[in-house]
Amino acid sequence: MDFDIREIREYYDSETRDYDFNDLVNLGISVENADFMINIGVPKEFGDFTFYDFPNFGKIVIKEGEFIKVGHCAPNEYGLYLKEGSDELFISSSLHDPFIYTLNQNLRTFFLFHLIRQELSMEMKKEGVFTSYDYAVELRKVYEQIDPIAMEEVEGYWSHLIEDYETL
Repeated sequence: MDFDIREIREYYDSETRDYDFNDLVNLGISVENADFMINIGVPKEFGDFTFYDFPNFGKIVIKEGEFIKVGHCAPNEYGLYLKEGSDELFISSSLHDPFIYTLNQNLRTFFLFHLIRQELSMEMKKEGVFTSYDYAVELRKVYEQIDPIAMEEVEGYWSHLIEDYETL
């Protein structure tokens, strides 16, 4: 199953944020993430995730390095961070040690995971083979192929999401 990341816009709950490429790069956001933010777009709201306007981005130093807070995840308002000079997308959690961990290898992969989640579910239902457990198995397999680091965190966002489907 091939996925065209541009299709993710069909799942956006709100309009996209307007960013300036040079502002993003000058702040320390990688060219790859800045390119995604400009050409594909990042929504204001996306499920439990909120992405900020550029003036609301904040730099923070965490022992792993310098990060740029670009949004948060409700309901606990865990921060979403891009590591300065890196492509990786991080999330914070008071339940996790260390406090911040890799959510995805970049913004594109984060949104690709969401696209895959929707498209795979629809495809399996259309074929009449959807069960929550089988969906979880397929989802895990695809996620691990695309971004194995995102799936390494046993207590991470994506692992918990898949576990929820496995136990339904």
